Amino acid sequence: MPVSVRYPGRVCLLGEHNDWAGGASLAVPLPLALSATAEATEGATLVVEAVLEGELLHRTLPAGGEVAPDGGPLRFAAAAAAALCAGGLALPGARLRLEGDLPAGRGFSSSAAATLASLDALARLAGHVLEVEHLVELAYHVEHDLLGVACGRLDPVACAAGQPVLLRWLPAGDGELRPAIRPIETRGRFHLVAACFPRPRDTPGILRTLQGAWEGDLRDALQAERARAARTALVGFGDLAATGARALMAGDADTLGACMQQAQRLYEDELADSFPALRAPALWRTCEELQEHGALGAKFSGAGGDGSVIALMADPQSARAAVDLLEVRGLVAWYCPFGEEPP
Repeated sequence: MPVSVRYPGRVCLLGEHNDWAGGASLAVPLPLALSATAEATEGATLVVEAVLEGELLHRTLPAGGEVAPDGGPLRFAAAAAAALCAGGLALPGARLRLEGDLPAGRGFSSSAAATLASLDALARLAGHVLEVEHLVELAYHVEHDLLGVACGRLDPVACAAGQPVLLRWLPAGDGELRPAIRPIETRGRFHLVAACFPRPRDTPGILRTLQGAWEGDLRDALQAERARAARTALVGFGDLAATGARALMAGDADTLGACMQQAQRLYEDELADSFPALRAPALWRTCEELQEHGALGAKFSGAGGDGSVIALMADPQSARAAVDLLEVRGLVAWYCPFGEEPP
């Protein structure tokens, strides 16, 4: 019988980049998601199909998959199969179909969702249910180690959680950061709007810039100033994530919005002013306009740049009006409420 699984995208409300720099991140799931359906077939091939953003993709591979960093959108499914086989799991011939409405390259973790869904569906088809912690670590290994994606563990952890989580990033014995995961039970309904600009940002370039500044030579005056700017912003993002988590648990949308505003100011004052790769004039204008139209908070999402923007609105009506405003401005936008429904 076919096996189907579904993984949502995620929005990092607060605490971007803390998964590699240390600190805390606050993430919530999106209604946008990717699903994977795996069905056993005759023969020793893996047929991967995908309907992503209206485009039909198709590829036939050995049943054991392959690792091809330049293999296009289907490379995540192909590398997932290869990772499972390398771990000793014998995969049957299969047809794997991916589909969903989660856009790629916009900071909403589409690659993590695709990798998780592929791993989970193929493993279940072979008769194995992976523990969530192992599934998340395997997804990170596929993206980061096998395919060379400049990602951290935040994306697979948050997508697999499927609920709001506060992640505190702590050093492990291997020198890498691992999350202490705290599920967040929200009080009340939060009216989030997420949107992406027409063109994807240069995420690898942004990460190289920030990580280079973070590790800069403090004996050099210019590098020391760039390191100060990066550390001020990223430490501030992590502190705001912890405050935002408390606001979610208290049902305090005003405080959460204020945290988002402070994060955006840190981005503009410390990062955009210090690093050309992070300058985002469209993002700045959009946040200003959203505030003029009643946003409790509006900020960048994901790595930064003119890639995506999120806004917290006071009620469903203002959230839907914000979606309309953003789409008139040429963005693609979604109303993404989360939290418990009012009685």
